[in-house]
Amino acid sequence: MAKQATLKQWKELYDLTLEITKLKPWESYWDLDLIAVETKKNEEPNFVSIMGKSGTCTGISVYHGMEGYSDFCQICNDDYNVPATFVMSDQNCITCYWGNRDEVDEDMYSIIKQLNLRFRGNGNWIYFKTFEKKSFPSLPNFGEVKMLIETYKGLLDTLKHEEYQESVFENGDIYYAQKDEDGNWFSYTVPRPEEPDRYNTIYVNDASLIEHFKNIGTSDLELAIDIDYMMVPTNDTGFERPINPLAYIVFDLRNNQILHFDLIHPDQEDYEVIMNNFLGAIENFDKPKHVYARNPYILNWLEYICEKLEIPLVEDNLEEIEDIFEMLKQFGVEE
Repeated sequence: MAKQATLKQWKELYDLTLEITKLKPWESYWDLDLIAVETKKNEEPNFVSIMGKSGTCTGISVYHGMEGYSDFCQICNDDYNVPATFVMSDQNCITCYWGNRDEVDEDMYSIIKQLNLRFRGNGNWIYFKTFEKKSFPSLPNFGEVKMLIETYKGLLDTLKHEEYQESVFENGDIYYAQKDEDGNWFSYTVPRPEEPDRYNTIYVNDASLIEHFKNIGTSDLELAIDIDYMMVPTNDTGFERPINPLAYIVFDLRNNQILHFDLIHPDQEDYEVIMNNFLGAIENFDKPKHVYARNPYILNWLEYICEKLEIPLVEDNLEEIEDIFEMLKQFGVEE
């Protein structure tokens, strides 16, 4: 289990957050207007997104390094055709919210109480959550709070000394904050990084395996494959945080029938599970007439094998599966 942050750390973090609160940066910044904060020299920066100007929830999300930046870019992609539960759960970031009392869990409330903080009214309760892929949102640990403190120091300095200019972000730039040799913060503009490559196509190099599946007959099966998070915290020994189970479904659209449904354990590789179940479906039901998917991971994982087996791979909204996942989530919650 990860080391928990000390009360002294939490006090320092809340002191910085209260200073940021006074500046109300969400009245100027849009959530796409990034501020990069380099907390250690020559290391990848943390990318800060300030939310609230659009009228949705007010908060500040911190994405660590280029991997975190990739998560941020994907969330902002208008073509990201996946459920909101997948969007929120398939990212690594730490978010500070200005929300309501009923959104604050017991662990966070205990810290607030120990610090003698007083929050009143909706939209004024300050609390923190760590989002980690395949884990349920939970309290930041020692290292994460330490990282937030250093990031917020650079963020606060930037907010105080850089007058917001919308043209900076419209021109494709971001603010970049770092320390000089004396430890003083300074900031400047830099071009926004290019979006990193995110998805991998799985290449099957076993010619005999491909030949085997090519020789299997074609059926009239309309096969859909999808993944989503179940949003049910599940404790598992050996994991720091409760697991947020990632489920996959193999579905026959023609007959509205679930062919296979199961959970992907955090120790398993997602692409291996999907590939094995796709090939298993062919073994059991012959090659499908079409394969349908909406999740970009699945579309990329299956692109090569579908091309080799001459099976059309179709990007689709999969509204039928959306309803089934919602039903399964409700069942899981009630369980």
